[in-house]
Parts: sequence; C-alpha cells; structure tokens
Amino acid sequence: MPENAPPPPPGFFKKWFSRLKAFSMLAGAWGFLFSVNSLIGFRAGFEYDDGLSYSTPAFLAAAKDNLPPDSADYWNSVNRSYLYERLKPAAWLSAWGLKILGVKIAVFCDRGPEGGDSLEASWRRLADYFYFTRTEDEKYRILEKKRFVLYAGASDSGIIQARKAGVLPLRLKKSHRSAVKSEYNPGKFAERALPLSQF
Repeated sequence: MPENAPPPPPGFFKKWFSRLKAFSMLAGAWGFLFSVNSLIGFRAGFEYDDGLSYSTPAFLAAAKDNLPPDSADYWNSVNRSYLYERLKPAAWLSAWGLKILGVKIAVFCDRGPEGGDSLEASWRRLADYFYFTRTEDEKYRILEKKRFVLYAGASDSGIIQARKAGVLPLRLKKSHRSAVKSEYNPGKFAERALPLSQF
C-alpha cells in the first residue's frame, strides 16, 4: 500500500464481514435443506405435456404421418419429435429450484413409451425419474407409493390423482395454442396455479 494512501473507511470491513456472514448462513441453510431432502428422498412430479414442455408441435408432426392414434408407431413419432417442442420457462425453473434443494424430480408423460429413450435422455440432467403413464391408475399408484410432496400438472386428471394420493397439487397453465387433448379447468379443484406457466 502506498505511504500516502488513505486508510479504508471505518465501515469497510464491517460491511464485508456482514456480507460474508449472510452468505455463510444462506449456504448453511441450503446445505441443511439439501441434506434433509436427499436423505428422506422427497420427490416432486412434473407433467411433461403442457407442463414442462409446449409439446403441441410433436403431436402435429405425428399427425402429419397419418399414423393410427395411440398406436406404437404414433407414440414413437411423438416421442422422437421432441426437438420441435418448446421449453416452458416458469415450470422448468421451478423444477430446477426444487432439485437444487435436494428434491428428486420425476417427469410424467401421459404417452406410450415407444421411442421414449431419446426423449428421456434429453431431460437426464433435470429428471431423476421418467415415467410413461398410460393410465391414471398407474400415475396414482406411483404418486401414492413414493415420497412425493408435489405434483405440478396441466391436466385435470393429474390434479385429481395427486389429490387422491395425498400429494400437494400445483396447476401448470396450458398455452392457448395447445392441441394436446386433456381436460383443463384451472381452479376447479381449489388448487394453486404457477404464475406465467402458460408461456
């Protein structure tokens, strides 16, 4: 330090010490929550179609192939057309926020599993589990048996199954342009909705 340099202001060290202390407390709180959530094995489920992803383009691509709906070839086409889909930021950020806190993330696709390996691989960083549930009963059994604390979905059926399984439901809003066929009545079951999740 030059001889004529002025000394640091009196509050300089105090301010930086306070910041370091606040950061340490936040890091400690995060570490505690992460450890607890990881040890207990809490999970959060996110519906894929109209939830995490605006998947209408994939369904439209399969429709152009004139494949029989609900056939193995149809689901193979839909699941392999994921590059046409668009991520929904609000739902995606919410899922990552929970993952950072140590909650395991499960993605639920109400589709056939044919061709789903590439779709599953594209979400491997976020999704700890990937379920292709073709029936509502199958979804209910998964939600009931595992340690799910939250289910976020766009469809009425997903909200219903979460309620039946004793899991907190969160409504993800559908895009106005969605062509995915599912019952959708936000607020019908007195569930909370995630803001901006329609985009």
